[in-house]
Amino acid sequence: MSSHTEPFIDTTDKMLQAATRRARLAPILSWVAAGVGLGLVLLFMGQSGFFSVFMPKQIPIAITIEKPQQITGEKSRISGFDKEQQPYEVTAQKGYQDKDNADLAHLEMVVFNFRKKSGEAYQMLSQTAVYDSKGKQLDMQGDVKIIQAGKFTATMDKAHVDMQTKDLVSTVAVNVETGTGTIKANGMKITNDGKTIVFLNGVKARFEEAAKKGDEAP
Repeated sequence: MSSHTEPFIDTTDKMLQAATRRARLAPILSWVAAGVGLGLVLLFMGQSGFFSVFMPKQIPIAITIEKPQQITGEKSRISGFDKEQQPYEVTAQKGYQDKDNADLAHLEMVVFNFRKKSGEAYQMLSQTAVYDSKGKQLDMQGDVKIIQAGKFTATMDKAHVDMQTKDLVSTVAVNVETGTGTIKANGMKITNDGKTIVFLNGVKARFEEAAKKGDEAP
């Protein structure tokens, strides 16, 4: 009688190899786990603002306010009506209120438009001006020009204008260019709604028609 025996398979080598592989992977897996944990900690700390404590603080940019105790503005505009109910308008590239007198406004790059009762339009230009809102007075200075298109241009360094009467006074050198000649004087007054113009002190006038007649004289 024979006995049936099953073959014996020795798995010892395979088990040893698997154990060896696990031993080799264990440090790697532990490092991976540690890295994942550290990443989660860093993410939490970043979201909570922890690192902002160590970041250099930004210095806020200081805003410079021009004339902080005065009212200032760009593209200033003043308009109204004179005593004859004729409109006038003063525009300036920049304006600011006087520090000591609230009735005064300092203007830069000034354009003053007005007209006579007859409808004739005039324009005055200057580099600067001081406007008195109480008395409706305008002191213009710096390359002052009075222009009546197609008729004349008067140039001076400064002039005082009453915006209600349109009277003008200048006590400095004045040069007037017209279509027919020039007038030079050391002052000028305009009154009576522009009907009366008086040139002052050392007036010199030269007109083309008069010059031509002088040349024709024997």
